[in-house]
Amino acid sequence: MSDYGAQFNSVADLVATATKGLYNKIDHMLFKALVACLKSEDYQAVSVAIDQLVKEKKLISIPPLYFVAKAHPNERARKKAEVALTTFNQDKRIAELTENKEIKVAVTELIKEYGNYKS
Repeated sequence: MSDYGAQFNSVADLVATATKGLYNKIDHMLFKALVACLKSEDYQAVSVAIDQLVKEKKLISIPPLYFVAKAHPNERARKKAEVALTTFNQDKRIAELTENKEIKVAVTELIKEYGNYKS
């Protein structure tokens, strides 16, 4: 597994922990599956997952999308995730939480902020 994949597993675990009890079991399973697709190095799989996360408009999607935007090995996937993040209208808050932080610390901060279902 690539370094990206290994790092993504820890991010996915943190997000999964934050989502437990927030969605019913089916929603939780589907969300986990979408997040797992973000780990793929296949651009098409990542693209479909990003589109679905944006469509669902759940703020809990911000941390994994941020990680993809910063660390995915595929440049197209990073760009698509960057654009996807803007659809949540949280640009200023994301910047405040992540400024001058390493990726893992930044993602942890985003999970603290967006780790609960808010709509």
